[in-house]
Amino acid sequence: MKTFEVRSEPVSIAAPAGFVWEILTAVENYRAWNPFTPEGRTDFRTGSPAHLRVRMGPATFPITETVGAFERHRLIAWTKTFGAPWLLAAAREQHLEPAGETRCAYRNTDVLTGLLAGMVFPLFGSYMRLGFTDAGEGLKRYADAEYAKAQAGAA
Repeated sequence: MKTFEVRSEPVSIAAPAGFVWEILTAVENYRAWNPFTPEGRTDFRTGSPAHLRVRMGPATFPITETVGAFERHRLIAWTKTFGAPWLLAAAREQHLEPAGETRCAYRNTDVLTGLLAGMVFPLFGSYMRLGFTDAGEGLKRYADAEYAKAQAGAA
């Protein structure tokens, strides 16, 4: 079975990974920075539902995925099976990588598998890539600004 991957370029964020992690895990505040997923609700326990609103092109729609992995300060993964796993399955990962004490990098990947993956990838892959890019850029702008404010307030 063929695998299709959608990947964003990493974005460099001028804030520590722990600080950015707090933003990533505050799904109730996604609207402030995440145009790809402006709404979310989950408890982040592996196997728990993740109720999300996702933008694909001009439309947004609700989707319930499953928390597939949760590694503090490193990784959040959502999984979704459409029908049976052999038909279509998706696994999205949000990676956060420390790059020193006051910097980190963020990137997204989504792996599609199953018989329908070869049709879904050309139809939605560009929307997913654009959404991942928008999420990364939004997170960078928001986290950079919030961290700068926190540092100014601490001075």
